[in-house]
Amino acid sequence: MILEAFRWIGYATILYFVVMQLYLFALAVYSGFVLRRNYHMRRFGRINEMLSSQTSPPISIVIPAYNEVAGIVDSVRSMSIVSYPRFEIVVCNDGSIDGTLETLIEAFNLTQVRIPYRPDIETAPIRAIYRGRGAVDITVIDKENGGRADALNAAINAARYPYVLCTDADVVLDGKALVRGMQRVVEDRERTICVGGNIRPINGSNVGLGHLITPGVPRGMIARMQVLEYLRTFLATRPAWSALSALPLVSGAFGIWKRSAIFDVGGYQPGHLGEDLDLTMRMHRYHIDNAIPYRIVYEPSAVLWTEVPDTVRVLRRQRIRWHRGLITAIRDFRSMTFNPRYGTLGMVTWAAFFLFEFLAPFLEAIGWVVVPTAYFLGALDTETLILMILLALGAGLMNSLVALWLDEPYGFFNRPIDTSRLIVIALIENFGLRQMTVYWRVRAAFGARKTHAWGNMERRGVANLGIEA
Repeated sequence: MILEAFRWIGYATILYFVVMQLYLFALAVYSGFVLRRNYHMRRFGRINEMLSSQTSPPISIVIPAYNEVAGIVDSVRSMSIVSYPRFEIVVCNDGSIDGTLETLIEAFNLTQVRIPYRPDIETAPIRAIYRGRGAVDITVIDKENGGRADALNAAINAARYPYVLCTDADVVLDGKALVRGMQRVVEDRERTICVGGNIRPINGSNVGLGHLITPGVPRGMIARMQVLEYLRTFLATRPAWSALSALPLVSGAFGIWKRSAIFDVGGYQPGHLGEDLDLTMRMHRYHIDNAIPYRIVYEPSAVLWTEVPDTVRVLRRQRIRWHRGLITAIRDFRSMTFNPRYGTLGMVTWAAFFLFEFLAPFLEAIGWVVVPTAYFLGALDTETLILMILLALGAGLMNSLVALWLDEPYGFFNRPIDTSRLIVIALIENFGLRQMTVYWRVRAAFGARKTHAWGNMERRGVANLGIEA
């Protein structure tokens, strides 16, 4: 009886992994069709000409900052010269103790001003507001520390324009990212409440004066693994989810939001470790519950480059924080899971988040114990076990290769050395690297779920990220 139980648990665990990979493969194939259609729309459309006029919807670039002295100036400068007719930059200094505020004041010739500040969303107390006197239209909010979500809310309160790009303090924004993101708004301005962008790791790239000069793949295994992860996450899934009108997550690094829609749901939730996931799902729930027509879409050509962890210690901290945020969101939106009231979102994408994001690390960890035990007890025969494992690993490798293929038209990693490095990672990531991240995600279930901590990335700053190849 015990051997039979081990046999079926072992088979079920491997089958679960195969089903998950096949689901991801189906998403990747559908994403390929969506990306092809979007490519032709960008090529033959006249949206960019319309966006070049002064009638384009103005936008506020919102940047929360806590101890970001290493890269905040270069990041703001890169954003200040993006191709878009009307925009402003609003930085919220969340009680930094490393000289972030002083660096901004000196770099952009800021002066403290007394201007109306309407706290539509409650935040930690505001200390002062500064405005730039130079060419950059910049406002800096200085406030007491309250966390990333609280800083975002304060900056959104201070923003002057009807749309806000919520991003991070140490990123490089592609020069055409705003145009390509806002074209989705212009397509259907009445219903579009959010446009998500395409996030890419900048480690290993050549960066100068806040600009990406030459993209590259980092030599370090930890950072290189994340390049492949980001390709799978953004290009192989989100175009499909977007086309199904069921995008469950808009990344906190690049999300263009309708400002009034943020006010409708009360802004970002302070203390939530997955504030971007939480806000996206609250937007869905609010509009569906109130029968308000809306669109949350993804634009793959709106690119933002960000620094990712390049050490095991920092990556561990990040992944534990991310998964604790997911656990909180699964709990908060459990009523939407497998609920036909919420259509494709509830029945497919959020259900898949529950099955393949929340449950996956626990079931995979069980498999590490059960499958070898079942084999050594004789409950699993060698031929069947090898066949199922090869099927599971092959499906995972296929998904990685499809993601690389989907990325080829963008031309960022088309050098032979870059392609070969990513293919090698796709071949070996299931032999140690994946198990490491699974272990961290299991650990995330045991600990605090809410905190005001920012989860310091220990960034070097984009200006210090030289080419590594």
